[in-house]
Amino acid sequence: MFQLVLSGLALGCVYSLVALGYHLTFITSRTLNFAQGSAMMLGAVITLILVVDFNWPTLPATLVSILLLGVFGLALERFAVRPFVRRGSMAWVMSTLAVGIIVENVAQLIFGKSPRGLPNELAQDPVMVGGAGIYPLELLIPVVVLAIAVAARLFYGSTMLGRALRATAFDREASLAVGINVDWMIGLSYAASSMLAAVGGVLIGPLIGVSSHMGFLIGLKAFAVAIVGGLEHPLGILIAALAYGVVENLIGGHFGSSAKEIFGFGLVILVLFLRPAGLFGRTRLRRI
Repeated sequence: MFQLVLSGLALGCVYSLVALGYHLTFITSRTLNFAQGSAMMLGAVITLILVVDFNWPTLPATLVSILLLGVFGLALERFAVRPFVRRGSMAWVMSTLAVGIIVENVAQLIFGKSPRGLPNELAQDPVMVGGAGIYPLELLIPVVVLAIAVAARLFYGSTMLGRALRATAFDREASLAVGINVDWMIGLSYAASSMLAAVGGVLIGPLIGVSSHMGFLIGLKAFAVAIVGGLEHPLGILIAALAYGVVENLIGGHFGSSAKEIFGFGLVILVLFLRPAGLFGRTRLRRI
């Protein structure tokens, strides 16, 4: 039981990274990056190729893959989101989905269909914690997520760029009025979104294996977490992700993988029915 809880917390932390990417793009542009799962997969695949095929050390390979995914996010927003938003069209939903599918299939052509292991010394020999065997990497994942949360807090509160992002999220028209480049802020939110997904892919890759299709289900569950927690509520998303990961792991450990998928997506439907804004979100009144 304790082992399932610890593993579930690590999995929930990965969900939170991907889900917070949905939050970032939504609060700045009212759009969602539905290529999040593919970005997560791409981060893991690039890291594995650099480490295994080109013999790079893990840390430089990870940093390069995260930076490349930042560029990917910028390009995605510029060419697959912005043109449709400017026309007042919802076609960005299909375009981001299409980009994700294209990326997944290109990765499959290059990388192959079979999962490959991403070498990591922290995912080789389990350690005993409270009588449960768990990989050191699973203990490191929450630490990494906490460090990212602290860094993001400092970034938003202590830098001009962070304040500009917050202003864009709070009031886009007022931000334009004071000279903030809103388009650049939105592009930056997409870059950060993809980079968070890449971090999640690099962290989870050594535990579940790296494959071209690994991002689809995780991206979908992360979106479910964002809905349950409330798209505009980052703390709610984090709490929902941790709870989702733990409960899903417990159900999967006792009743099998099919049962955990039924639970997870059934919960999303229930939350949408009872609280469309999410458990921690607030329903806003709109003036007509």
